[in-house]
Amino acid sequence: MMRKLLLPLALLGLGVVCGEASAAEAPIDGFEWLSRMERLQAERGDPARHVHFDARVESVDPGSGSVTMVHPEMRSGDGSIAMPRMHMTFHAISFSKLRGIAAGDPVHAVIGRHKGAIMVTQVRKLR
Repeated sequence: MMRKLLLPLALLGLGVVCGEASAAEAPIDGFEWLSRMERLQAERGDPARHVHFDARVESVDPGSGSVTMVHPEMRSGDGSIAMPRMHMTFHAISFSKLRGIAAGDPVHAVIGRHKGAIMVTQVRKLR
C-alpha cells in the first residue's frame, strides 16, 4: 500500500521540480528537444564509436599534431575500432589538444573516427 502512494508522490515531486526549473526557460516541445540532441550527438560524435583508455606518452610532435602512446588492448562499443596493445602514433583533431602533454606523461585519452581516420579527440594528464 505504501509503495502505491510513494510512486505518484515521487513523480509529482519531480514534476514540481522540473516545472520550477523550466519556468526560467521557455518550454520546448519534443521535436525541438530531439533536434537539439541530434545536433549535440553530431558535434560530439557517437559515444559507441569512441574508446577511452589510459596510456603512457612516448613522444609528442606538436608540428604535425601527433602523439605516440603505449596503449592497452581496446575496442569501441560498436566494434569499429579494435586494436591490440601496442605503441601507436595518433594525430589529434586539433593542435591545442596536445598542449601540456610531454613524453613520459601518463594520460587518459579518447580516440574516435574523425574524417575517416582514428584520431585523438581528447587527452589529459593523469595525476
